[in-house]
Amino acid sequence: MTENKIPRGSRRSRWIIALTAFAVVVSIATGFWFAAQFQSTAQQEADAKAPDAAPIFADVIQGTLTGEASFTGDVGPSTQSPITVPPIADASFAVVTGHPLETGSTASSGQMLSEVNGRPLFGVQSAFSFYREMGLGDRGPDVKALQAALAGRGYSVAVDGRFGNETVRAVKQWYEDNGYEIATRNPSEINDDSVGDETETATPPEAYVPISEVVAIPTSSADVIRGLRVGQHLAVEGQPDFVLGSSDLVVTVTVPVTDLSDIAAGDAAEISVNGETVSGILGDILPTGEAPATNEAETDDAQLSEADEVTFTVIPQAALPASNGRARITVTTSVVAEDALIVPVLAVSDRGPDKNVLTKQQDDGTFLEVPVTVIGTLQGEVAVEPNEAGALKAGDRVRVG
Repeated sequence: MTENKIPRGSRRSRWIIALTAFAVVVSIATGFWFAAQFQSTAQQEADAKAPDAAPIFADVIQGTLTGEASFTGDVGPSTQSPITVPPIADASFAVVTGHPLETGSTASSGQMLSEVNGRPLFGVQSAFSFYREMGLGDRGPDVKALQAALAGRGYSVAVDGRFGNETVRAVKQWYEDNGYEIATRNPSEINDDSVGDETETATPPEAYVPISEVVAIPTSSADVIRGLRVGQHLAVEGQPDFVLGSSDLVVTVTVPVTDLSDIAAGDAAEISVNGETVSGILGDILPTGEAPATNEAETDDAQLSEADEVTFTVIPQAALPASNGRARITVTTSVVAEDALIVPVLAVSDRGPDKNVLTKQQDDGTFLEVPVTVIGTLQGEVAVEPNEAGALKAGDRVRVG
């Protein structure tokens, strides 16, 4: 049998053709790859171009466009009175030995406030400090203040400023009702100028009120802001022993004069504390530090302009929900428009004098220009009124960008 044989040269030609075709395919593919990696400047700019931005909308609201100033203050009594206990004669020091005066309690005129060096300390309403011991025969405004306190506690005594026997009896009973005996002293020497009688008559000790056992308090009743504790040393120079305050609460604000803004005494304010809001009125605005004034008429302006800080109180028109803590104060400084439609200033397009329009989105998504009249502008917001009644209402969406 005869065997068919392919010539060796023909095989080689076939391999060459196959390899050539493969090389051509690889070259074409490589070219496409490099072309995909390298773009012209025009192509790059085309690819980098951002898509058209979607329109931005804002809701129309209805309300009052007002200017406001905000501050932070402290809730506390409208007045605070630091009280210093007078020193005790012939004692090394004064110390609370019993009957502590609790912070948060109430102190009233004629009440025993505490015990100092084993003796009672009474509070008596007085516009001035007590300046002497008071006993039988004494007269004066201090005696009258003491008698008023006794009468207020129900004791039978005339408020006449004369320390007579009736007052002695009332004071003795006052001490006894609080668990103490009244202090006594030897009477002053009696100068008897009568001729021929040189006998000294022994007289019993007389009752009196020592100056160290009565302290003036500013009102008939006050809250104890800072009390007295057993073991506390008193009459320390330079610091009060306890602090009383009024029962009515205010918010006290202290700010740099540069932050005062355009506010004045009598302005309306809102007090926000513990999640609740209470209406209030601004009190007098005074410099925190003293500043000289040139005359009576210029006192306020001169002091405020020269002071670094100012302090003012905000008086609530209803009970505050907390007796202490921090509060946020918002003061209305101006009213631009009341019960008006309010939009961002970017929503208003100026088409010439007295030609302002808003672009409103309709229910079907299309846009409608609405001519409006601008009532006023404040801090990026505009109060407007549509020229055609009903063309714009609260809740509509207007284009701002």
